[in-house]
Amino acid sequence: MKFTEVYNHVADIPFIKERNARFLHELIVGEKMSDVLELGIAHGVATCVIAAALDELGHGKVTAVDLLGVDLKPSPEELLARCGLSQYAEVVRTKTGYNWFLHNKIAERSIDGVCQPLYRLCIIDGAKNWTIDGAAFFMADKLLLDGGVMIFDDYNWTYAAASKLREVTGDIRHDSLSLEELETPHIREVFDLLVRQHPSYGEFTIIDQGSWVTARKRAAAIKSITYRTNHTLRELASLAIKRPLKFARRRAAR
Repeated sequence: MKFTEVYNHVADIPFIKERNARFLHELIVGEKMSDVLELGIAHGVATCVIAAALDELGHGKVTAVDLLGVDLKPSPEELLARCGLSQYAEVVRTKTGYNWFLHNKIAERSIDGVCQPLYRLCIIDGAKNWTIDGAAFFMADKLLLDGGVMIFDDYNWTYAAASKLREVTGDIRHDSLSLEELETPHIREVFDLLVRQHPSYGEFTIIDQGSWVTARKRAAAIKSITYRTNHTLRELASLAIKRPLKFARRRAAR
């Protein structure tokens, strides 16, 4: 299914930006990534985009994992059915989150003490927490094929910013955290301190100043970071207009 067709079904549902959804669809189709793992799914908009890419390829499955008891409307299952893509997705609900799913999958895939990797793409977009997602990276890495890609959302997200809207994210109460933990972007720390330093990863991309970051599982003597934008030409033109206006307003206010 083409991107524009699937996005017409889900455009009014949060939480993925259109340009990131398009990037995801193009990546899967372009690299024929038929086995995808998605950790943290919310309404399942990204799940539908992934399933649409698999439909365009003609085969494959996305395994989408999230907490049991999350009652969002529409649900991922409802969105997949709306798009006619249910056959390309398996939605897995776990009581304590995706890390125990990863435990079980590693155990299932281990033969003679060695985990056999399975996925070409893994997306981590759930807890946004150093402890949970730091562990998730190391576990998901065992299941990611060489040459595969790891994507992280919410690179710049902080508990401090989220505190303006709610008191709890996932199962973590914001008032249980130190000031440093509140103000530090946890996914940025996972990416910079764990992923980029891992010897099996050598190619990194920071998209739109950190809305998404990617890591390719390919060892390299010299590691590389690419900065890219997924903005459309119309969006870039709009930003170019707005930024001088903001600067002019600041000058006028002095």
